[in-house]
Amino acid sequence: MVFPEYFLPAALIKGHPAYRKHSENTILYNYLSSYKNSIYKWLVHMNKRTKNILFFIQLMLLVLCFYSCKDWEYNIEKNGIHFKKISQSKGGTNTGYMTENHTIQGFPCEKGWIHFRKNWNLLSFQLSKDFIYKNETLPAHTWIHFPYHDTLTGHVCSFPYDYKVQGYLCGGSGGYKGTHTGLYNSGKLRSFFPPEDVIVDGIPCDASLLANVKLYENGRIKSCKLAEHYRVDGKNYKKGTTVQFDNNGKIK
Repeated sequence: MVFPEYFLPAALIKGHPAYRKHSENTILYNYLSSYKNSIYKWLVHMNKRTKNILFFIQLMLLVLCFYSCKDWEYNIEKNGIHFKKISQSKGGTNTGYMTENHTIQGFPCEKGWIHFRKNWNLLSFQLSKDFIYKNETLPAHTWIHFPYHDTLTGHVCSFPYDYKVQGYLCGGSGGYKGTHTGLYNSGKLRSFFPPEDVIVDGIPCDASLLANVKLYENGRIKSCKLAEHYRVDGKNYKKGTTVQFDNNGKIK
């Protein structure tokens, strides 16, 4: 095996007698030994990266299978609603594509995708027009999501644009999986993602898509990510810290 000069120790290149006895195999062994920790870390890193790539590919295949391997029924009418196609999951939820607007269980539902629970109660749907629900006017094209299980209460809205609810501007857009605004069963605001920094109960809350602002049903702040440094009761909290409050507004 022949090595380029930049691979060989400087003493050997210069003909130093102490290195003349080194064979090329010995040089290779010494070189790899000196870098074995770096190579090992690099291999570990590559393995993790490879695993992540394989996991992503598997996830995409599962998604494709979910949408392409379902048993769909086409051009069918159920419960007086005409669907271009509809399918029922193993869990019993029904997903269909309506060909026209319908009023379902009192809600003006827009044509397109709609989701029902196993008992055909509405699960997720889009409003075809402005609609008052729980004393709150919701704009047309808002997605309303009800809980999957009876043990949960309230509902979630995905607004088509930034929309003010009970005095707070709530982030919108994104469609069915868009930015979520949570409401209690009473209709009171539960959580929202502010599109800009906002003051809630005197607390500077950050406009973050990674941490929403949570409220108690009485309107007091429950938690948020700080938009700036905050000092209370002699203690300092850095900007970016997520703080939680009790029902009386005291930090936990």
